[in-house]
Amino acid sequence: MKQLRAVLLMSETSCQKTLDAAKEAGIDLDFVMVGDLEALESAFAVHRDLLLSFGMGTIVPRWILDRPSLIAFNVHAASPQYPGRDPHHFAVYDEAKEYGATLHYMTQSVDAGPIVDVEIFDVPPAVTPSALLDLSRKASFVLIKRFFQQYVEYGAPKPMGGIVWGGCKSTRKMFLELCRIDPAMTKEEIERRKIATEMPGYKNLYVDIHGYRFRIEDL
Repeated sequence: MKQLRAVLLMSETSCQKTLDAAKEAGIDLDFVMVGDLEALESAFAVHRDLLLSFGMGTIVPRWILDRPSLIAFNVHAASPQYPGRDPHHFAVYDEAKEYGATLHYMTQSVDAGPIVDVEIFDVPPAVTPSALLDLSRKASFVLIKRFFQQYVEYGAPKPMGGIVWGGCKSTRKMFLELCRIDPAMTKEEIERRKIATEMPGYKNLYVDIHGYRFRIEDL
């Protein structure tokens, strides 16, 4: 059984699924799970072979990414056409027909490193952002499982030819703008934004009036 000294930058639930995928592929992960920058930097006080990040907003410092012999990957829970933050909301707004997950080498620039693998699926009709996010997370673990299987046979994967990042890298500012309702908008546009920005537990839609911001309870 192969052994890798790994740092897993992810939640506890995701960590367990990753460990299961590695074990199934015949890899024994000597790992430490981290969730923030301080823990991440502490984890690299010793040699590590692998850094695998999923679902976290921590920016990995260059000095870690530049460590010799380290392979560092991120799993982006969206297809390459949707780099950046909150991609599932923008995909719903665009009425995307396909979506997925992307495994890529980590670079100092977020969601910009060479793409190693993608898992694409057809978007169900009338999908909600939360449902699309769930589907993309499932696709992400397909990629993680496939990564470990391929690593056992071939070692560190090479970038895929012809697959590159596309579209505009979304930001928090862009998402807030998507949540903004203007009375001058058409009914169709308001409904489209409502569908694209809804998320259980959050009141994302708002309207600005005379310098005051009002959250919209329901439409």
